[in-house]
Amino acid sequence: MIENRECQCIAHRAFSGLLRSDLTCTSCGCTSSTYDPFIDISLDLNTNGPFSRNSTSSKPNEALTTPSLANCLDQFTRPEKLEPDQKLYCENCREKQNALKQLSLEKLPLVLCLHIKRFEHSATRRMCRKIDRHLKFPFSLDMGPYLSSSIIKKRFGNRVFSFEGEENDSSSAEFEVFAVVTHSGMLESGHYVTYLRLSDQWYKCDDAWVTEVDDDV
Repeated sequence: MIENRECQCIAHRAFSGLLRSDLTCTSCGCTSSTYDPFIDISLDLNTNGPFSRNSTSSKPNEALTTPSLANCLDQFTRPEKLEPDQKLYCENCREKQNALKQLSLEKLPLVLCLHIKRFEHSATRRMCRKIDRHLKFPFSLDMGPYLSSSIIKKRFGNRVFSFEGEENDSSSAEFEVFAVVTHSGMLESGHYVTYLRLSDQWYKCDDAWVTEVDDDV
C-alpha cells in the first residue's frame, strides 16, 4: 500500500518520484512490493576494468565500447538474484527461499535527475578510482520501458494487464535533457561544471563564467 504523504515544497513537487522494489520467491513466484520516494536515481556505470569482480561480457572488445544511458537504466531495472545469505521469508511457502529483486519506477517526477556513479571501490585492494569514461545519452529520453507497469508486463510475457494511472504514465514518460553536470578531478577534490540548454542553445556554466558551446561538446 502506498501512503500519500508527499511533501508539497517546491523541490519535492519538481524532483520527487516513487521507486518500486519487488522481491519474488523463486520457488512459488509470490511477490512482495515496497515503495520508496526518491529525488534522484543513482546509476552504476558498468565496467570490465581491474576493479570489477564479475564481468558479464562475453566479448573481448566490449570493454572498449562507450556505455550508454540506456545500458545504465537497463542494468538498474534488471532482475537480480539475491545471495544465499539474503534468502526471503516467503509468506506463501512459510519458509526462507531464494529470491529475485527487481527495481522499477512507479511514479516519475516532473524533473528527472539521474546521477552516474563514477567512483569504483575495491574491497580487496582497498583502493578507489574514478571511472573516467564517456557516457552516451540522448537529448530525448523515453522512460516508459522502466515504469513498473512495463516491467511487470515484461515479467509476465507481455500479457495485457490494466494498471491504475497507466494512461497518465505513458503520456508523461518522455523527457528532454536541459542540464548536465560534469565533474573533473578525483574523489578527494575536483571541480563541477554545468552545461545548460536554453532554446536549443547550450551554455557552459563554470563558476561565474557563462559561455556558449556547441551541443557536441
